[in-house]
Amino acid sequence: MWCWGCDVRRQEGNLLLAYGCERYPSPDPRFHSAYTSTLCADCVLTLWGWGVWIAREGTGSIFLSRSRFRVSFTPDVHLYPQAWQPDNLPSAKSPRDPTAQTNTCCLLAEAMTWIGEYEQWLACNTEPRYREAAIAAWPQRRRYHGGTVSSAMTTTWKTLAEFIREEIHDGE
Repeated sequence: MWCWGCDVRRQEGNLLLAYGCERYPSPDPRFHSAYTSTLCADCVLTLWGWGVWIAREGTGSIFLSRSRFRVSFTPDVHLYPQAWQPDNLPSAKSPRDPTAQTNTCCLLAEAMTWIGEYEQWLACNTEPRYREAAIAAWPQRRRYHGGTVSSAMTTTWKTLAEFIREEIHDGE
């Protein structure tokens, strides 16, 4: 998810805006903007440099932290959270009961599908090796072991989404 900052700062133009996201600048210049993508009439995904929030009417909201890749859930629906740092988000916790766990998985799969579709669009609309260069510029790349090569990002995100959907159906 670190690559989205590179996409925003890209010299040739902000790729999140080109993809159709809406930018919401922070009222405080110390904090970065939020970017939203409306997935459907009742589902909105919000991106910040520090994580992803996705909310759907009738399902709830989840926050996916960038730093630890942890997921937290609230049954409350906040389609457009006014948050400029993690502490500004509505209270969310690790899902405990089966309904919360299922709803969390549904929202997580939805977010991963969006990420996969974005990465696919990016691969088709940027210069060859753009994403590879963004990953190479990642300051912590030497400490990080594993991960996915840039050419497999689209498939990997979509595969993760499908795996989560299958797990939901297997648990029913």
